[in-house]
Amino acid sequence: MPKSIQASFLLATLYMTRTKDSAMQLAWHFFGYSDTYNLFIAFGEITAALLLVIPKTATLGNIIYLPITVNITILDFCFEIPARSVTTLLTCMSIALLFFEYKKLKRVFFESPVTAETSIQTGLMKKKVNIQ
Repeated sequence: MPKSIQASFLLATLYMTRTKDSAMQLAWHFFGYSDTYNLFIAFGEITAALLLVIPKTATLGNIIYLPITVNITILDFCFEIPARSVTTLLTCMSIALLFFEYKKLKRVFFESPVTAETSIQTGLMKKKVNIQ
């Protein structure tokens, strides 16, 4: 029994010394392990980029892109990945683009919808029908 406990501590020590290389190497090993996560992030970035290119969907693309770039920026700072300046710039640009669209976003998310009354003349009954 004591030998098996010592062996498990030895394995734990070897594992810990192997992963203490650097925070960035630990992050690369961690994210390199999951192809699904990498594909999910890639799909989100590509979708956001395509929506950003089209003027009518640019705001939606930016709304999709902001959480992705904030996630990447936080990971860069936490794991000391040297791309911090680029991801910080991209995050700030995304936030700035959302501030430029403040009136539109306020109208969509915080104000009540506008209801328009439209009158339609029907030929059969000679009555006005109000549609709300």
